[in-house]
Amino acid sequence: MTTDDILDALADLQHDLGKYLAMPVTMLPADATDSALREAVRGALLVTRTGANGPRTARSIWEDFLREVGDRCADAPGWDVLGAAVERALAWEPRLDGNAPLDRGAVTEDLRAVGAAIRDVMTNSEVP
Repeated sequence: MTTDDILDALADLQHDLGKYLAMPVTMLPADATDSALREAVRGALLVTRTGANGPRTARSIWEDFLREVGDRCADAPGWDVLGAAVERALAWEPRLDGNAPLDRGAVTEDLRAVGAAIRDVMTNSEVP
């Protein structure tokens, strides 16, 4: 896998995960109910991207990316931040089945952080 291949994979990740992960939540009106927020987060995590092969979850997009690039980015600046951001975003999934209100600010921040971390790896590091 060449540097260009890795950058292409990161660009795909940015499009499929970085862009679409936060979109359902950020598109909600300011006065959205907790139920609407919960459904938006559910869509963000479980129907992150829909293509010719149907819907894909955020977790499957991330895992496919990791399989594709292997450990080639492990030493890239920002790589650990990206992994942590994805894990924080995915950690909202188990909370979807509960009844406790979700913190809209926290969930929005966590979902948006993924795109920012991907951009950081792409622009501020020399991917091996």
